[in-house]
Amino acid sequence: MGRTLPTQINLLQQSEEEWKGFRRALRKEDQGAFDSLWTYARRHAVAASEAQRPLPFDAHLLSMLVGMKRVLDELRCKVAGS
Repeated sequence: MGRTLPTQINLLQQSEEEWKGFRRALRKEDQGAFDSLWTYARRHAVAASEAQRPLPFDAHLLSMLVGMKRVLDELRCKVAGS
């Protein structure tokens, strides 16, 4: 029997597709940063599926923030160590 609800990966792909127009409107130098955010969301898709949020984008956004926070912490450690 098939799934009755879309998977988190399907929801993530759908959200990313819905934001393509926004991406195209960004300056070229910002498009890479935008793409990185979606990379963080994909990296944490399993955790997002465990959240079972009524609005899936909430979990995508939090995943993006977790990814950014991790990078920020790594940079702080490098600066503190120099």
